[in-house]
Amino acid sequence: MNKSKLVLAMLGGVCLAGAGSAQAVNWQTDDWTLGLGGNINTFYTITSCDSGDLNSGGTTLAGLACGGSTDDDTHSVSNGLLPASLNFSATTNQNGYDIGAHINVYYGIASQGNGSSDALAFSTVDARQVYLTFGNDSMGKVTMGRNFGLFGLDAILNDISLVGSGPTFTADNPGHTTLGGLGYGYVYVDRLAQINWTTPSMGGLSATIGVFNPMNGNANGSTAQGQDGPGIHAKASYKWEGDLSGYVSATVLSQDVDLAGGDTSKMKGWDLFGKIGFGDLGLIGYYYDGEGMSTLALGGLVLPGFDAATGDAEESSGYYLQGTYDIGNTKLGINWSESEQEKITVVENTRITLGVYHHLTPALTLLAEYSDMESETSVGSDDTNALNFGAILFF
Repeated sequence: MNKSKLVLAMLGGVCLAGAGSAQAVNWQTDDWTLGLGGNINTFYTITSCDSGDLNSGGTTLAGLACGGSTDDDTHSVSNGLLPASLNFSATTNQNGYDIGAHINVYYGIASQGNGSSDALAFSTVDARQVYLTFGNDSMGKVTMGRNFGLFGLDAILNDISLVGSGPTFTADNPGHTTLGGLGYGYVYVDRLAQINWTTPSMGGLSATIGVFNPMNGNANGSTAQGQDGPGIHAKASYKWEGDLSGYVSATVLSQDVDLAGGDTSKMKGWDLFGKIGFGDLGLIGYYYDGEGMSTLALGGLVLPGFDAATGDAEESSGYYLQGTYDIGNTKLGINWSESEQEKITVVENTRITLGVYHHLTPALTLLAEYSDMESETSVGSDDTNALNFGAILFF
């Protein structure tokens, strides 16, 4: 069982390295192959917050909220960046076309209720991906349904904290997942209703273009629903093998946004991603630039993408650099990242994560991470660090 293939399937079925179908178990009927896979992960995290001159227990502007535990340690047991999941698929070939149905359901292990982690509350369940695919070697592949987007996808897929935890979101109420690198170097790719087409691979080169359900820019009275046109997302990538293997990609998105008072604005962005591998060494670089989105999310989640009074679009950018080295069954990793937005909400977030990831078996990884985060805003700054250790099991 290849864990990297399963992670790619859970995050959208995107084939970055010939991943293909990644379910752990397949049943063959007369016409269909049924697949089942998933993961369970759990991490114990100790978060320490130095609120500095903010004196607010962390700032939600940066996603570094320490809740009511100002300058104290907060302890939690929760999911990491990935929720637990069950991934179902049904694939077949009919009339020369490969067709497939995919339903991936995600589960949180921390109980949520009344704004806190109440022991008698329920955990969360989230059907993030429900989509169909069809195509063949000559026409490429069409994807239709709810799936992860294109912008920022390579960034999160290759973050060392994808199988771990990285920075926490709200330390005393861990919720469905942690932040990982969201808001620190890249924007959340999000789960979006879409119809897209991916070209056949041409010597390692491929491209995807699609229409996406428009997103709300989270400005006062703004809406992107029912507008004159959809969001347009596109991506081109190139992959090569050899002693020095590598992968590069570029993504763009553009969408009109209707604002209060009848005005219109635009959400747009572009990113560049590259990674190379030489023996046991891996290096990654990523950069993005966007308008009408925050450092955390495309649709203005938590932080607005547009000024509530003027309708001006937020300007955000970020990058990360990452290195990994394999020693037998153990991977050592370091990630340095930074994001900033500078028009509506002035904030600069930096993060460094050190991680050790040991493959105890092909399915089970034990790991430990230390992350140090700093946020500077127009009203002050804070520092947060998080130590987590736990395990992730793919099946």
